[in-house]
Amino acid sequence: MSLLWGPLDPLEEPIFESLAGSDLHSGFMQSAYWSRFKQIEGYEVTRLGLREDRQLIGGASLLRFHLTGEPTFVLCPEGPVLPWEDSHTARSALRQLIDFAKTMPNTLGLRIEPHLQTPLPSILRNSGDAPTDLTPSDTLMIDLRLTEEELLARAHPKCRYNIRIAEREGVQVSRSQDLSRAHDFYELLTETSFRTGFFVEPFGFFLNLLSTVFGCDAGELFTASHQGKLLAAILVVYFGRRATYLYGASSSTDRQKMPAYSLHRAAMGQARNRGCLEYDMYGIDAFERRDHLYAGITRFKKQWGGEVHRRIGARDFVFYDRLADLIVEKLS
Repeated sequence: MSLLWGPLDPLEEPIFESLAGSDLHSGFMQSAYWSRFKQIEGYEVTRLGLREDRQLIGGASLLRFHLTGEPTFVLCPEGPVLPWEDSHTARSALRQLIDFAKTMPNTLGLRIEPHLQTPLPSILRNSGDAPTDLTPSDTLMIDLRLTEEELLARAHPKCRYNIRIAEREGVQVSRSQDLSRAHDFYELLTETSFRTGFFVEPFGFFLNLLSTVFGCDAGELFTASHQGKLLAAILVVYFGRRATYLYGASSSTDRQKMPAYSLHRAAMGQARNRGCLEYDMYGIDAFERRDHLYAGITRFKKQWGGEVHRRIGARDFVFYDRLADLIVEKLS
């Protein structure tokens, strides 16, 4: 067996997209469209393929933000894509990936985030807990292989009740890939941020994100309105087997019309139509603590049923020799 990392050839991109998109342990942040988005945002992107006897069996999309010229970490969100079930192959491939990251200048370490379930597998025991996760470590997955009737049967009675309220109130849901809706969506996001205390990125970030995912049919904006007034909106992105609820926003008024329930019902139906097997609610507090920042979000999301996924989170491989050199340099 001969394992080798190397630049991903353009002809191999569809193969890697298929590998990453079908991998339970990966996600949209290993996609080509996310790489394009991050390049627009100022990141240096390196797309690597892992070959076994010249056959592509995995890969990694590596991100590095170094516009300031300061030493930084190489990031591999929702990756690398490896045959994790084959611990021998995965361990060898991971060592080689770490060695590759060490060849990149101004790099202090490699941060990876495969969506492996807890407890921490032995292959990663030499890694350290990253100070921050690149994606939510705990999430809720809705099985889209079930029919809509089966999904609703598994949902909490309160969820079904609120769906009926939205129907009675005449909430209208539409989906769009029209970039002109970006401003309306952002206004709702800033209103939601002010109400809840959640951070919201600058408008330019969303303009770049929407233009990227809309341009390659990898995302859709779902909006809920009543008598022409926009009440709520969600952004859903697609990659392989999974649809991911990435952002949501709502008006501070007319919340009693329950627009969010209509939105997610429509989004799950569309994801199923597109061939997705699961709908990622993207972030909950698995322990359901009342004082947690995600407390309200968790209550809403868990009303839909689904399966809680507790992941290991982001892991760091620190290059301590370089870190020591940097400390000496700063002190001198």
